[in-house]
Amino acid sequence: MTPTEGAWITTTEAAQRLGVKRATLYAYVSRGLLRSERRPGQQESLFDRAQVDAMASATHAPGGPQPLLRFRSIATSVSSQADGQLFFRGVPLSEVVTLGSLDQAAGVVLGSLGAKAVPAVPSPSGVDLTALPLERRVPIAVQLLAAADPFASDTDPVRVRDSTLPTLRAAVGLVAGRPVPSTRAPIDLAALTLAALGGDPGSRADVAVLRVLLVALLDHGLTASTVAARVAASTRAGLHDCLCAAYAAMAGPLHGAAPIAAHGLLVEGVDPTVLVARSLRERAVVAGFGHFLYSDGDPRADVVLDALWRRRGTTLLRRRVEALAALVADRTGALPNIDLASAAVLHALRLPAESGEVVFQVARSVGVAAHVVEEYAEEPLRWRGRDPRT
Repeated sequence: MTPTEGAWITTTEAAQRLGVKRATLYAYVSRGLLRSERRPGQQESLFDRAQVDAMASATHAPGGPQPLLRFRSIATSVSSQADGQLFFRGVPLSEVVTLGSLDQAAGVVLGSLGAKAVPAVPSPSGVDLTALPLERRVPIAVQLLAAADPFASDTDPVRVRDSTLPTLRAAVGLVAGRPVPSTRAPIDLAALTLAALGGDPGSRADVAVLRVLLVALLDHGLTASTVAARVAASTRAGLHDCLCAAYAAMAGPLHGAAPIAAHGLLVEGVDPTVLVARSLRERAVVAGFGHFLYSDGDPRADVVLDALWRRRGTTLLRRRVEALAALVADRTGALPNIDLASAAVLHALRLPAESGEVVFQVARSVGVAAHVVEEYAEEPLRWRGRDPRT
């Protein structure tokens, strides 16, 4: 049998996964407990990854005196990508955006569609976050809420699901300077987010476009921020702390802050040819374009841009976006992704570039919470380092 790439690991890695010496590993082979093969020119034997992981999942390795750390893959049903489309729990994004409210869309992701509204969570008074950078305000607000919430460390799945939107509203309300009252009446999260960003929450057109963007960003599988949150959840940290772990990962320019670079490409009066050439020279890619999961175009970008172009007053912006897209397609073949769509929405709503990260934080908090609930039902994650010199 020819070893399949990815299905086999080296002797060194197998020994590290099992926490045993190489000699012990070979003893397992001689006893028929593990199978190894040798490739021509390979200095080390190769071991079947599935066999090694199965043995590592046991309480003890055969003949091993010490308990072993457990290894497992992460499974999720929150969202998936197939045939160039994004699905939230099996429901296509194109259908989820047609639901009546952001709360209903969030309910699909959380697996609690139709759940009853719950009271707002306790919120500290007299908090002013305006001195902080815009992108730091939601994470700080969530930390403040954790300090005020007696149930912040509760890992009961029902409570976590039910408290996600109230917690998010309370955090965004603190950022907006509009504390959410402790009533059962839900407040439009899209409008509240627009207020927190300095926009006009009274503009129905602006709120409608932002709502579509938020829905498109609710979840995207096992991304860096989602995995960070799941690692925190595996230690049985509460929702607030798991959210903050996710926000830390989102802060990177390759993740939640990605729309900032795309925003600069759409500045009125700036020659996109120069910016594209510079981006290709420095990064070999153009911000806001291309996605390895969607060779035929990011469906999230399509949904958001379609909604944006239905808004009045976007004709000139549309021309800039389409001209930029044609330029990049000619140079690289890459198509617009959600980061460009997000940047276009920010331009239309006259919001600063860093708003892109905040919108990402607010939207993805829902997906993060759904993943946290999943993780609470799993065995704790364990990690083991590998010496790069071996």
